[in-house]
Amino acid sequence: MKAYEQLYKILYARLAHFSASIVGSFQSAEEIVSDVFIMLWRKREQFVSVENPVVYLYVCVRNFSLNALPQNKARYIDFDALDKDALSVMPDIEERLVSREVACVIEKAIRDLPGRCQMIFRLIKIDGLSYKEAAELLGISPKTVDAQLAIAVKKLSLAIRLHTPAHLVNNYLKIS
Repeated sequence: MKAYEQLYKILYARLAHFSASIVGSFQSAEEIVSDVFIMLWRKREQFVSVENPVVYLYVCVRNFSLNALPQNKARYIDFDALDKDALSVMPDIEERLVSREVACVIEKAIRDLPGRCQMIFRLIKIDGLSYKEAAELLGISPKTVDAQLAIAVKKLSLAIRLHTPAHLVNNYLKIS
């Protein structure tokens, strides 16, 4: 029970944002993630044999989210239709050692990325998934993930350099 509670606390917000980016509604996403955790609890004996529980939960949330879409919607993730506001909340940002101003610049730069780049960047750099895991989750090749992540990092570094006052960067570098 304690392990289940810890998993819920650690992943709930991330999974809800991931689901909301697909279904376009936080209310629906919260229900979907709750349904996934209920399913997980009911099948907890089988869950013990899962090699990577985090990826397993992301895949479950993706599938539940796609199934929640109206029948006339496609059954794959449409990166152009992602709700970027749902993706944009950085988990545990207050706990990070980045000043609020620099964090705002970074978050804005992430929000300005195209949907696919943004999703891949968040899954790998924020949620800690591997390239292979992100590729499987999104139904794309690992090379596409690599290329999209390279684009994201290039655009972010440029945006951060252009829009961050020098004194903030210097202060940040002194703390790091």
